[in-house]
Amino acid sequence: MSDASRAAAALDGGLCGSCGFSRTVESAKGSRFYMCRLSETEPSFPKYPPLPVLRCRGYKPARDEGGGVERR
Repeated sequence: MSDASRAAAALDGGLCGSCGFSRTVESAKGSRFYMCRLSETEPSFPKYPPLPVLRCRGYKPARDEGGGVERR
């Protein structure tokens, strides 16, 4: 993801736009949602949090191509 794309995503979804645990899901109509993958193992995290997320105890910045947290 380019720096410009990452910046636009962060504006749209707050922390979810740059979190390594979020997965971007697009509907057939072009709407974008952020799915929190922490919700798969921790019920206290909502699967699709209300946006923008400004604070999150599970936030972990996504890493670039060099490895680490995977972005999808």
